[in-house]
Amino acid sequence: MNIKKQDKKHSFKDKKKEYSKDSFKPKAEKKEYSKDSFKPRAEKKEYSKDTFTPKEEKKSYSTNENDTKIEGEFRKKERHGENRQVPKPRRHVEMKICGIHACHMVFKKRAQDIIRAYVTEGQLKEFTKVLKYCADKKLAYRVVTEEELERISESSHHEGVCFLVRKIPTVTLQDYLDEQEKNNQPTCVVALENVLNPHNLGAIMRVCANFGVKAILLSQAEASMSGAAYRTSEGGAEWIKIISTDNFEKAIQSFRKSDFKVMSTTSHTGKSLYDVEIPKKLLVLFGSEGEGLSQSLLKGGDNLVRIPSTGNVESLNVACASSIILAEFWRNNMK
Repeated sequence: MNIKKQDKKHSFKDKKKEYSKDSFKPKAEKKEYSKDSFKPRAEKKEYSKDTFTPKEEKKSYSTNENDTKIEGEFRKKERHGENRQVPKPRRHVEMKICGIHACHMVFKKRAQDIIRAYVTEGQLKEFTKVLKYCADKKLAYRVVTEEELERISESSHHEGVCFLVRKIPTVTLQDYLDEQEKNNQPTCVVALENVLNPHNLGAIMRVCANFGVKAILLSQAEASMSGAAYRTSEGGAEWIKIISTDNFEKAIQSFRKSDFKVMSTTSHTGKSLYDVEIPKKLLVLFGSEGEGLSQSLLKGGDNLVRIPSTGNVESLNVACASSIILAEFWRNNMK
């Protein structure tokens, strides 16, 4: 029995050795296999160059009206059924508008320029139509807290609503005067010299809209409307064209050549507002509260007028003064 076990054991080992030699290839053959199956590194580099787009091509992006959503610092654009993130456009083409009346007027006059809407829960009912419009047009909107809206709008006077909108472009002086050649209706334009306070500017735009004045002449440096000016205008800014100029004196001469009469305003000297004839085509010049109009503009008008008063105070706020003079233009020509 022992001899048979040893024979079986001995024969098993022999078979095992033969099996291992026949089934596995020598090491030399493995090396040849690895060399033939893998491509050289040079070929791999060519493959990467063909499949990836150069960085210069990836930088291009669009900021046109087809943009539909903005997330944080990026705008998402629908393209070939996929969302693509691109950098947010520069600030000069967009602005934030706050305030209930200002935002309602933007929606009424140019809803297509709304990019994104933010509202608090307290204003959901007030802006139901706006949010439905945003949903239908696939525009982004968010319901936020008071604290979030203060951070987003960069103002504590947001009144529970803020729109990100496209800015209305300014009008060149020549383009505006060309339009007026075909206009036979009574027309008044307000020219503001160094009126830098956005609240005064917004209040004047509100007065202008109320009394039918459709254009304001500003220097190029002042022509970019701020969010505070829009909010203070209570929607009046949407009715006003902003004409930009880099030279007020030349602009006055251009208006005069287009049959406008020029009225300079002051708080102390000049004729009473109620003693001068109010023409149908009028350019009214207002200066800052501290300095008033410059000497060249005071002398450059066809009439120098003041608002008669008790004299108990030094002068009126420029927005208050504009309301009195523009109301007189309305009374004489537009009623």
